[in-house]
Amino acid sequence: MANVLLLDDESDICDEISYFLTQEGHQVRVSGTLAEFRLAYRQQAADIVVLDRMLPDGDGLELVAQLREQGERCGVVLFTAKDASQDRIEGYRQGADHYLTKPVRLEELRAVVQALVWRLQVDAAWLYNPHTQVLKTPNKDRIQLTTSEGMFVQCLAERVGHTVARQEVIKAIGKNEAAYDSRNLDVLVMRLKKKIAANSPDPFVLKTVHGVGYCIPGNVALSDV
Repeated sequence: MANVLLLDDESDICDEISYFLTQEGHQVRVSGTLAEFRLAYRQQAADIVVLDRMLPDGDGLELVAQLREQGERCGVVLFTAKDASQDRIEGYRQGADHYLTKPVRLEELRAVVQALVWRLQVDAAWLYNPHTQVLKTPNKDRIQLTTSEGMFVQCLAERVGHTVARQEVIKAIGKNEAAYDSRNLDVLVMRLKKKIAANSPDPFVLKTVHGVGYCIPGNVALSDV
């Protein structure tokens, strides 16, 4: 499963692709302009970005270049009505992983997205499976997490590189913020760190941003394996 952010100003195409990828098990958010995309990406980074090149407020290719300049390693699939080889070359130079010509064939899109999911999982040293609540280490050891620990890791893994506020984490682990003693969250995090350290020599980087929340800087991805 991947967190996909789709950017296209044609609502029919967005509806079709969003439905298709959701049926494939991915989480899909939709933006219609570059401005909407930037806001959505700031709120939650994406594993894979699927975007049209020609947009009402600019060129999607410039956005791709900006993402790469910022160090974003998300997968990028670029749509275009142009099929000239020079356009494709320029897309790859700016950081696109795949270039698909409109009208987009859904079977081809499925294969491209799956290839990017595999690449992202290879890049990630740690893999968390939300279905089995198992955290796989870089050495392929498996650490069984509790439900609360798993929900915590999933919450942060969905927003790798971003600080997640304590309030959001509390909601993500299924607790009522008003009734929940936040000190229990500190205990949960401490217990999780100790469990991982006891089962793996590899460092699992989990940052506490004091007074704000928590952050996993990178090398963690969600996986069904």
